Amino acid sequence: MDIINQIQITTFATLADTINVMNNHTLITHFGVEPTTASISILNSCITSSSTVGVFISLFFVMPYAETKGRKFAVIYLRFVLTLTTSICHLTAAVFQASELFIIGQIFSGLQLPLRLFVTLLFITECAPDRYRGFASTALVFSDVIGQTIMFSVGSPNVLGKTNTWFIFPLFVMISSCFNFCITARLPESPKWLVRQNRMEEAARATEFYHGHDCSIEEKLSSFIKEKNLTIEDRISLRQVLENDTLREALKVLFSVSLFLIFDSASVQGTYTVLLHQRAGFTVQEAMNINLILTVAFFPTKFIGTYIIDALGRRPVMAIGGIIIYAKTWLMLATQTIIYFFGSSALTRIMFISVQCLAEAIPATGVTSLGILFITELFPPSARTSVAQAMMLGSIGLAFPISSSFPIVYSFFTPGFFMPPIITQFLLGTYLFRYMPETRARAVCDIIEAMDQEVASRTASVLEEKIPLIRDRASTFATKRNSILNTSRTRALTFDHNLIQGKYNC
Repeated sequence: MDIINQIQITTFATLADTINVMNNHTLITHFGVEPTTASISILNSCITSSSTVGVFISLFFVMPYAETKGRKFAVIYLRFVLTLTTSICHLTAAVFQASELFIIGQIFSGLQLPLRLFVTLLFITECAPDRYRGFASTALVFSDVIGQTIMFSVGSPNVLGKTNTWFIFPLFVMISSCFNFCITARLPESPKWLVRQNRMEEAARATEFYHGHDCSIEEKLSSFIKEKNLTIEDRISLRQVLENDTLREALKVLFSVSLFLIFDSASVQGTYTVLLHQRAGFTVQEAMNINLILTVAFFPTKFIGTYIIDALGRRPVMAIGGIIIYAKTWLMLATQTIIYFFGSSALTRIMFISVQCLAEAIPATGVTSLGILFITELFPPSARTSVAQAMMLGSIGLAFPISSSFPIVYSFFTPGFFMPPIITQFLLGTYLFRYMPETRARAVCDIIEAMDQEVASRTASVLEEKIPLIRDRASTFATKRNSILNTSRTRALTFDHNLIQGKYNC
């Protein structure tokens, strides 16, 4: 599913010239407007912003179905419908040369984006055994690479990216999505979600399917029930997360990782890749060729990330990935500084290619998967949806002004845009080095209990203060934490061992 969705997402970026021809036809025949640079820019802006509109709608009205209807319903059924609808809109837009239909298709594409970026990975990580959770969260990076390779290789105007042939892409997506649905519809629901619904028989069968016949179903279900009973409430809001000491600490770690990656300005490099290549001294065709060559050349390295994230652990992966990202930030700043003061040259072309090589090496570390991985590892099931919504809203809220301000800052002072990340990444990296926990191959309930004990020990140290005001306030914090987290100190009161029967052993 991710491969064909990646084709949909990269259609506009890859077929920009062909879509501009469609925009010209739409303005003349549908609106009677003579195409100008301004009118074409408005249509292109509508195309790019329409997917953002779909994302916001999905966050509040579509993504919650993963909690009420189940992970399988959202990942398999909803994504199939949205992907099929998007491809139908794109296909009819290509046939009738109607930009309006393409914009509608982009809205539906945006609707399925949160399901792809969060719910799909949540579904996979909830089904995967603890020791393979990191691999499961990083394996989908291959889908992005394969989708990009397809579009960069055959999406050129010299191949299938022509006005009368680009309909092949949405047609291919339609056929592939139907074929994919027939295969994935047989998959069981997430066993962790089934446990939350007290559907223990189905959870046992799903656990056996995903974990294998040689596992201990009783032990696995016991772990899932403990994870469910981490909180008394079935659904926790973001406000409640912020009020709780332990969950707030986890939220700090999660947002530090997310901000570290956002300030990498990778989205800007992807959106304005042609402009950056031209300023470095390349032509448009050379830029396309370089992107294709580097995508193919670094494809084998993606296997490394799927291995080391479980073999080495989360902290070593963050250290390796963070060093590469920070080195890329410095190299990009140096490249743009030379271009600004001395112009493009063979040196700037070599330096910019080096920046791209570092950018392609970052996903190979697995660091880009840490955000979604920490949502499933540092938060109880009842808090994951609200935390994911906050993370996505925060990411969009920061990424949008960063991307939109880039052309303005870049036109006045080229290196200026790349200076702030030098400071922010250093501060965020320092914080993560001190407080980021190691969660490799550990059960979620054990991870959260360990964090709760750590935070409780800090509170206990405050309780030892002699100032009454400090002592009273610390007691209030401790009570507030236990009102949300049903931790090991009280969870035995709500843990019903009769839910697990010996017949689940295999």
